[in-house]
Amino acid sequence: MFARHLLCALAFVAIGCGGDDGGGDDGPLGGSLTVTGDVVDFQTGAAVSTGVSVTASGITPPPMISAQGSMFTITQVPENSVFQVLASAMDYRATFSQVVEVTTDNISGVKAPVVKGSYVDALAAAFNVTPTAAKGIVIVKLTDEMGMAKAGVPGNQLILAGSTMGPFFLDANGNAAVGAMMSSASGLVMWFEVTPGITEAAQTATATITVDMATSPVAAGSVTLGNAVVTSGAPPPLPTNVSFATTIVPIFSNRGCIACHSGGGPGKDLGGLQLDGGNNKIYMELVTEMPLRVQTGMAEKSLILTKPLREEPPNHQTATFQNTNDPDYLKLLVWIKEGAKNN
Repeated sequence: MFARHLLCALAFVAIGCGGDDGGGDDGPLGGSLTVTGDVVDFQTGAAVSTGVSVTASGITPPPMISAQGSMFTITQVPENSVFQVLASAMDYRATFSQVVEVTTDNISGVKAPVVKGSYVDALAAAFNVTPTAAKGIVIVKLTDEMGMAKAGVPGNQLILAGSTMGPFFLDANGNAAVGAMMSSASGLVMWFEVTPGITEAAQTATATITVDMATSPVAAGSVTLGNAVVTSGAPPPLPTNVSFATTIVPIFSNRGCIACHSGGGPGKDLGGLQLDGGNNKIYMELVTEMPLRVQTGMAEKSLILTKPLREEPPNHQTATFQNTNDPDYLKLLVWIKEGAKNN
């Protein structure tokens, strides 16, 4: 499960560290870690070793990657990274893995599933869909807060950014559940014809559930895998009367971004953003210094919000908000919508 609270130390590490033109960083902002794992078959979990290719999606500049058989090693991964493994193999579609999280230690045992082309074709035929080469496919596992597959999630309360062709449910064995209106014991749901870019599953406006999925990349002809935590009840209401001094400023220290964006930190030079020196200094950096990080007329377009979000290609070295439901994202959003006051 890609729990929202696990990103609290991650999401703001790279705010403003990219160039002002929205490009990637000029250099590393953290330590160099190693991630190892195996490419496996999505259906069976068996290792796949024929014609394997592995890249990392969401890290810039790209890390060093080596692969032998099913095994891969990714080195020069910055600390506090959130990314996906993009793997392909003979007879398999290029497949983006679920999110991989790295904090300050090397990690091993990562599984990068690949989805067989014949499996995709069989599902498309069963659902009477003809996928095009210009769009992608997304398969999401719906889970509870403990990470267990969640049955009974109604399709009419689910949406996926960038697609209107779905949801289609898979049965307990991962096969097409034609005509199913809700998730089975596998928790698997899919969408076809997803526009390349970034996507995430969510709930409809009138839903009685809340869907929390990390934003994930989609590419033409590829398959994207994701996990989405589903809880009962509509999303909580937005915060109100957000204070810059007591609510916004603590976000920067609690999430570790001051270590990067201090007077002597790399983020000050790479992105021209300094987040220490007192509340008034921080406020001026965000609201009056160029480039403006806050747009009260178009709050969602503010750099302080868009920079930490997952983009493809990545806008920062690695770290992102999980999605636009992240609690601190919402605090910042409301603060801006309320006029970005120095209160």
